[in-house]
Amino acid sequence: MTFKQIVKIIEAAAVAAALVFVIMLFANEGSGGGTSTPVSPGAALYQAKCQSCHGVDGSGGLGPALAGVVTKNYPNIEDQIAFVAAGKGTMPGFEGELTEDELLAVVEYTRTELGG
Repeated sequence: MTFKQIVKIIEAAAVAAALVFVIMLFANEGSGGGTSTPVSPGAALYQAKCQSCHGVDGSGGLGPALAGVVTKNYPNIEDQIAFVAAGKGTMPGFEGELTEDELLAVVEYTRTELGG
């Protein structure tokens, strides 16, 4: 076997390996077997509107912690909804940006999923 033949075999093997790798990447995408889980509307809204200040897990950051304290600070869910709608200080109000159903969904998420 000549050197050129060996190089061609190695090149063909590399191309085949790359092709298998790409096929495996795309085969895994739609299988639903990954670590992603369905996101509730409240969780999606929290991720989009709240987590940049309150943290992914509600432990705080630029904004105060929500996890473990929301229900203490707002025993009545309607008071918390009113606060999120109106905002205060550096907390923006979301009235007009979120529907009543969306406000309820994100507030319920903070009270239940974040361990309110």
